[in-house]
Parts: sequence; structure tokens; C-alpha cells
Amino acid sequence: MGISILKETSLSPALPEDDTPGGRIRRARLEKNMLLVDLATATGLSVRSLRLAEQNKSSVSPSNLKKLSEALGVSVAYLGCFEILPEHTLGQRIKKARLYHGYNKREFGKKLGVSTRMILWWEKDVYRPSEKYMERLDKFLAIFPSL
Repeated sequence: MGISILKETSLSPALPEDDTPGGRIRRARLEKNMLLVDLATATGLSVRSLRLAEQNKSSVSPSNLKKLSEALGVSVAYLGCFEILPEHTLGQRIKKARLYHGYNKREFGKKLGVSTRMILWWEKDVYRPSEKYMERLDKFLAIFPSL
């Protein structure tokens, strides 16, 4: 007669390696033992929009990423997978810094004292910020190592 030994298993399976914004949101939520409804309550976002975001069927705005990062205790940059964005030009670095800090173009423009359109033009490298605005941008661009 054989004796069977049961191994103790965790009730929750290992989290899948889904290195997308949706996967990172889901992983951070599960690591905090939160249900979608808990996260919805903490952020003011709907369960439906959170489910779609976790499934990568909708994107999350920078301001909502900021809410999620606060509720989940992780950075906006982590949730948005912003480390993969290019940073070869000044415009690309401005866009990456804006997203990293959790601002949409309108909010970032207001913070810097310029129009949303100017932010767009800077990010597309159509125009280069004047020295006055570069000084304002410096604290946001500090996420990049010195060139």
C-alpha cells in the first residue's frame, strides 16, 4: 500500500509574465490582493474600464495611470511601460518625461505655461523649446542620465 503525500500548494497561481501595461496593472493589483472592484473604488475608475485596460483592449490616460500608481504603490513609468519608449531626440525625451510624470499634453502645457499644441510640436521635434522653457523642462528631464 502506497502512501501519497500531498504538497501544499498556493491558492493563487503564479502570476503570468505579461510585460504589457495591462499585465503590469493586473500583476500589481494581484500582488496587493485587490479585486477589480477594490481598485475601482480606490481610483474612481469603473470595473469595466479596468478590465479592458488589464486585457490591453483600451489604453489608460496618463492621469488615470497616476491614480492607478497611487492606489497600487508602483510608479506611473512602470505601469505604462515607458522604459521602452525611444529617447533619441529632444522631442522623444520630452514625451517620455511627460508620460513618466503622469501628465497628458494639456496638463503638461499648463505646468510649463505653454499651449497643448506647443507640447505636441516639441514632442514631434517641429520646434525646439526656447532657453526659458528648457529651464522649466529641466526638472522633468532629470529622469535621463546626463548626456
